[in-house]
Amino acid sequence: MSAGVDHPTPGPSEPAPSGWLRRVSPTTWLLVAVTIYFVVSITLSWLRSVELQTTTWDEGIYQQALWSAAHGRNFFETADLETGGYRSLLQVHTVFLLYLLAPLYAALPYEATLFVVQSLVVAAAAIPLYLLTRDLTRSSWLGLVSAVAYLVWTPTLSSNLYDFHAESFLPLELIVVVLLWERGRYLAGGVAVAISFATLELAPVLLFFVGLFFLLPSRETWQRWRNRSGGRFPWTTWVHDLRPALSSPRVRASLALVGGCVAVYFLLVYLRLDVLNPSLGVTPLPNAPTGYVIGGTPSALGLSFSNVPIGFYYKITYWVVIAALLGFVPLLSPRALLLSVPWFGFTMLSSNLNYVTLGFQYGFIAGGPLLVAFAYGLPRAVVLLESLSATLPRLANVSSLVPPSPRAAARAGRPRGLFVAGFVVFLAVNLALSPVDPLLQNQGLGSAYRVSYSPPAGFENVEQLAALVPSGATVIASDNLFPLVANDENAYTLSWVQDNFLALPFNSTHLPQYMLLAENRTYAVPAWLTTELYAPSAFGVRAVVWSSIAGAVLLFESGYTGPLTTYGTGPSVPFSVSGASLVDAEAGYATTVPGSPGAPVAASVPGALGTLFYGPSATLPTGTFTITLLVNASAIPGEPPPAASEPTLWIGASAYAQAPYFGWSLPFSAFSPDGWTAVTFNVSFPGPTVQFSVQGVVLGTNVQAFLETLEVVPARGAGG
Repeated sequence: MSAGVDHPTPGPSEPAPSGWLRRVSPTTWLLVAVTIYFVVSITLSWLRSVELQTTTWDEGIYQQALWSAAHGRNFFETADLETGGYRSLLQVHTVFLLYLLAPLYAALPYEATLFVVQSLVVAAAAIPLYLLTRDLTRSSWLGLVSAVAYLVWTPTLSSNLYDFHAESFLPLELIVVVLLWERGRYLAGGVAVAISFATLELAPVLLFFVGLFFLLPSRETWQRWRNRSGGRFPWTTWVHDLRPALSSPRVRASLALVGGCVAVYFLLVYLRLDVLNPSLGVTPLPNAPTGYVIGGTPSALGLSFSNVPIGFYYKITYWVVIAALLGFVPLLSPRALLLSVPWFGFTMLSSNLNYVTLGFQYGFIAGGPLLVAFAYGLPRAVVLLESLSATLPRLANVSSLVPPSPRAAARAGRPRGLFVAGFVVFLAVNLALSPVDPLLQNQGLGSAYRVSYSPPAGFENVEQLAALVPSGATVIASDNLFPLVANDENAYTLSWVQDNFLALPFNSTHLPQYMLLAENRTYAVPAWLTTELYAPSAFGVRAVVWSSIAGAVLLFESGYTGPLTTYGTGPSVPFSVSGASLVDAEAGYATTVPGSPGAPVAASVPGALGTLFYGPSATLPTGTFTITLLVNASAIPGEPPPAASEPTLWIGASAYAQAPYFGWSLPFSAFSPDGWTAVTFNVSFPGPTVQFSVQGVVLGTNVQAFLETLEVVPARGAGG
């Protein structure tokens, strides 16, 4: 019995393009493709960073873990401490390989450092894939096709752009192991296996199936058994080849790999659960943990057959799509599809649909096995094309893209053109579905697709504001600002959603020294902290960035009473907004009325109760301001007329993290029958304020209320 796989040969001569393409070697084109990918991925990663799309999960986690590892702590990071009680990233993922990266991050403690490392690692995987395909096909040009297919494959870039992840090392490691096993270099392969083991706890599972792959009999062996049994498959025929197979270095190395993977997987589980947890400590959370769940059993990993129906068609669609984006070439090597079995099974048994969504790091896990299958399937794709060309008189031999004569060149022109056209379509489809396509921005895919391709104004100001937090100070930051303060073991994060189970080591009597808040994440601040932000006894606003892609950014400092540091141009006051721009669909609609020619106003739906208008959610500086609303109300024809004292319209004002301002219920008699009624009141802000809004609520079903304009001006005699 011989283990391994058969290597179909595309033809007697090496496939190659003609013309000027041929004058450049495949290795040169490979380096060009790798360089282009590196530049594109670095550029888009940087754009996501300045657009504040890199967040705690997971850029900030790796930043803080690497920073603490470089300063004597074992990958301490606070995000998993808050959500799962874990005091180290090692308790969540066994990323021991990153100890080698910690000194580099200590020297260059920037997000860009991680972007460069990740893009280099991801791009580098194209090189062993090129070599593997060249070995299998004896064609450098087909090796180049395989490498370029990997680099433009949608999951590659869409996984690369989602922050930094240890999963990005897996494709390179897995492909290198397969390449070295193919070449019979098992000692070097063992080193690659050990590195993979130190990268992530999932690696032993993936490599276990690599070992099984190389233990499976080749097609020639199956055919020999079939011939020996007279066309049948008696399972006893393999016994005759068992002894020579066991003496094969490949079989013995693959058996060692399989056994080693099993041992290392459970060793890593033991390290996390029984060594690291007791030694590093697990903080008891006040509520059930909401973070990453670890363990060595399916139930501990959240896997169950009951989860298969959850998003079933979404899961199947994902796998079909990512295979289709490789032209279904991996399907031409069914044996190599064995490598995808563990991750396919994991995604089907999990209820987490992020695993099967483009734009998350999990594309790296699917990518390594599928790209190896692509390499093994590519020579068979060439054989199929040869068979097809043999049946079509006008098609030349696909395996030799260099025709032997002018007449043959004329015949070969068409298939060569079709081949090139097909590859161009392949590239175009993958790029169209990747984050480089602006049409896919924010279309419900993973985080990698949240990029707008143009550097926004204000990011430098946000960096300067975050730099005001002293090293070592305790700080809570919005998740999209956390990477700016992650190089500090006393930095804590909020979630991207309201999470009442965060185990922050603070409360209303033990506040952090700083609070770094983005306006577009105000909803995620816990209620106990929200009430303290503008309390004079608790915090003062130290600095503000008036405008950024995340809205205003505020830095609160405990007990601060000094001058305000401002970045950017402050909000323009006075200003006026139309009623139509504030209309609320609960009880209102926009229309025009006599007395406001051409200017739409907010009008309540006749007979409807509820909010007529709400807004403008404005950012305002410290000071006192006069708010003036032009409103009106009239009786609805056919309904009983309201009494003069009947409450008609309630008006109230509020701003984020500040006590609601006084509300008024206006009686029907307060409205002038001849025009607009001005309602005026003053509000005072102790510091830069976000989300200031005025609300109008209709109180009677027999009246129709209107809002023409809302005006904000500095109060007379007050600074604005």
